Amino acid sequence: MPFTQTLTDFLAPMPILQRAFALHITRPEQAMTLVTAAIGEGTVCASPRGRGWAHLVRALVGYRLIGSDLTQLEQDFVIASAALRSIGDDRGLRLANLSAAVLASKRGNWAAALAEYESLIGGFDLDSSDEENFYPYIGLSTSHVYCGNLVEGLRFGYAGLHHAQQTQSPAHEVVMCLPLGVALMAARDSDEAAMLFGTAERLCDQLDSPSLLKTVRLNRAIALRRMRRFAEAMRLVNQVLAEPAPLIGGQPFAHYAAAELHIQLDQNELAAQHLQRARELLGNGEIALLDQAKLAFLTGLLASRSNDDERAHHELSRAAALLPRVSAWRFSDRSTVYDELAAVLARQGRYYDAYNVQRRSTEEFLHNVDVLNRIRHFSMQVRTEMTRVQAELHRTAAERLDLQHEQRRLREEVERAAKEVASLREVATRDALTDLPNRRYLDEVLPNVLRMRQQTATPLALAFIDLDNFKEVNDRYGHAMGDLVLKGFGEVVGHVMRASDVVGRYGGEEFCVALVGCGPDAAATRMRALMKVFEKREFILGERRLQGVTFSVGISVYPEDGVDLDGLLAAADRRLYEGKRAGRAAVVTSDYPLPAQVLRSAVG
Repeated sequence: MPFTQTLTDFLAPMPILQRAFALHITRPEQAMTLVTAAIGEGTVCASPRGRGWAHLVRALVGYRLIGSDLTQLEQDFVIASAALRSIGDDRGLRLANLSAAVLASKRGNWAAALAEYESLIGGFDLDSSDEENFYPYIGLSTSHVYCGNLVEGLRFGYAGLHHAQQTQSPAHEVVMCLPLGVALMAARDSDEAAMLFGTAERLCDQLDSPSLLKTVRLNRAIALRRMRRFAEAMRLVNQVLAEPAPLIGGQPFAHYAAAELHIQLDQNELAAQHLQRARELLGNGEIALLDQAKLAFLTGLLASRSNDDERAHHELSRAAALLPRVSAWRFSDRSTVYDELAAVLARQGRYYDAYNVQRRSTEEFLHNVDVLNRIRHFSMQVRTEMTRVQAELHRTAAERLDLQHEQRRLREEVERAAKEVASLREVATRDALTDLPNRRYLDEVLPNVLRMRQQTATPLALAFIDLDNFKEVNDRYGHAMGDLVLKGFGEVVGHVMRASDVVGRYGGEEFCVALVGCGPDAAATRMRALMKVFEKREFILGERRLQGVTFSVGISVYPEDGVDLDGLLAAADRRLYEGKRAGRAAVVTSDYPLPAQVLRSAVG
């Protein structure tokens, strides 16, 4: 039978425990002071129920408290379990059984934590709106994410987020956003992660929790840095560094984020200061593996940028050696360590070693390629699936079993896709000049995107883009200016397009964009917005300046213009030619030719 009474109300007969529990997520330090004083006084522990819940509340506070005493945490769970078992308090015992999972996660042993949380699922009715379900949801989501199981991490994360919204708990909602955002960043969907953390930051306005706000802001800053929105990221990092409240994960991580941001901005001296501050905070005791790996990587990265290749080689090699033992390192970043190490080895003339390290980077990429390159397209599907899961909660057991089969089919499809992708390319899939995916990537990904649209019967627009008068740019300004224009287009399209869009360089000055969920009008509007931004871009090479470069676009839409990729590509190419013929700077969505002046006015 589901518990409709919240735990805060359940503890009302013991006001001091009620107050401590109400604060255990937003103000865990204050909650620990309250509950420890109550236990020391002895009055609240006079009965088995009071003793059991007093130690259980302190254990739950310790679960959320940064740097809690693990020996005391384990003892509190043991005492609580014995007392609550003696009076048959199933509700309390359900929470006391979190002990092994909590201790494993606090020690950073995420594989063990995941196994423990999974063993507890049967003890919680996840189909209900019980407030207690927050703990397995956050535990399962976080453990899956840090074990690299991003799809499962997202699945439990979105379910937990929905549960928090159902129980109207802003604190739970903010906490659930953290592993979700980490999973999205690991899948390189930084746009979605930044939006999620932005929502969590606004929710923090309802809470009196400097620690939660600080942690959310740091993660949002990391997402913004990945989006190359450096000024916004730096503002948030400075706010985090100025806030004295504890940071979930530890204050050194704020300095790691600051150091990496300064390195990207070529501010090496400031980066070195933050690395030194992180070392001082860690002290002379035993340093966790994750901290060791982060310090080694950032020290090596800084040395590489300072042309100290010998130290860069030493530190990056050390970071690479630690990677297999650090499950909490966001696995989409692991290839960066190998890439940096390979670059240093190449500069030292150790080309064979550089080649071997680069192969490791490629293997890391291929191992995770289906998650890294396709989870952006699955994330919306996963969120939709979670909504459907919640709608199914009140149906019959047979219907829920069908849902489980559907979820298993989805997981098997992801696993099959990973094996298929792993057998594919051994060459890079990114164009070096524009930093966009290349033709090979498009040839692999576009059929998958189209297949998903066919299965879900949702629209898909395909846009062919060709830069106008590009030969004239090369002839008049030189090929170096032409390369600058191509690179600039890559930067602009990377910022303007959504994370769910598939963008790539098709060849020469031609580009292709797959706009998921867009019909012809929406796609044309997106392309016009892109052109407005690109036309304003100024290219400077020496004393030469160039501005006002335009492009023409041909757009085809599934299923109106074709039910297979060849048909869609042919229709888009045909319309691109029509735009060129009519005077360029055009966005064409049909086969009916329009006067050139009409096409150009549609852009403006």
